[in-house]
Amino acid sequence: MKIAIAGAGIVGAYLYRILSNKGYKIDLYDIRNGTTCGLTPCAWGTSLGFNELIEAVRLDPEDYLLERPGHVFIDDVKLRADLMTFDKPKLINDLLHDAVISYTPLELSSYDRVVDATGVSRVFLPGLEDDFLLSCMQYRIQSEESLENKIKLGHIGYAWCFPLSEGLYHIGCGDLGSDPLEILEKLGWLTPEASHSGINVICSCAGRIRLTAPRYSQPFVTDGEWGQIWGVGEAIGCVAPLAGDGVIPGMKSAQILLNTWDDPKAYTEAILKEFNWMTRERRVIDKLRDTDRLGLREAWVLKKNSRRMGFRIGLHDAVMFVKKLR
Repeated sequence: MKIAIAGAGIVGAYLYRILSNKGYKIDLYDIRNGTTCGLTPCAWGTSLGFNELIEAVRLDPEDYLLERPGHVFIDDVKLRADLMTFDKPKLINDLLHDAVISYTPLELSSYDRVVDATGVSRVFLPGLEDDFLLSCMQYRIQSEESLENKIKLGHIGYAWCFPLSEGLYHIGCGDLGSDPLEILEKLGWLTPEASHSGINVICSCAGRIRLTAPRYSQPFVTDGEWGQIWGVGEAIGCVAPLAGDGVIPGMKSAQILLNTWDDPKAYTEAILKEFNWMTRERRVIDKLRDTDRLGLREAWVLKKNSRRMGFRIGLHDAVMFVKKLR
């Protein structure tokens, strides 16, 4: 079987390593990004499950973890959290250490199977009727002052500041209703005054995040005259709609693909079962988009699903955060 992976981001690279470790020969395709780190968007945050997923491809997670603060401030409320930052470019480089990446157009007819790992672009799968893409801006900065690990909630989205290493931070914002850059400037994180106080921007990029959820991102597999296209990761909506985290779900979807390699129906069912919790988050997003009233049910979804990101949010705090999202 001739196999190609389209997309050499975190999920495409992880799938490449899984298949290579199993003895598969893979052709890998990508496009060149003009960003400093080569990724768009870069996303340096991760949480529970990272260690096990990295160990599953015979790598040491400690080689990539940068900071584990043990807490996060959400709208000035300090919460215990297992949120971590990791060196995403280094991890991708190691996952692809023996790969030859082609930057030429992928000819579908040359392969029996193509895996679409093109993320938000979803290049080789059909378009989605109710796709939900969130614009975001991200910056890597250097600060002379110590900055907190923090999140500021918006209407649909949030701004964040995560520590990478001593003096280095990843900040950004994604929001549906407002310009992410304007939000960061209003917070004072990217104002001229901030740069005068010892904050320097190392690099920046703009991007989009798919918050559609897998249930609304079907089909995951399509048949053509020449072979099949299987989607994986963000291309099939494996991103938490409320948190915007796609690293852990994307790598899990690659494992599911391997486990259901010859059965498209089983793959679809397994993805929907594993990420059914994303459907509930998407319903909260839809209510926010429609300006419907949020209540205890949405607070419970936030409380329960935040555990997957390593946040320890009590129901009282969840209700307060939901009120701020209205």
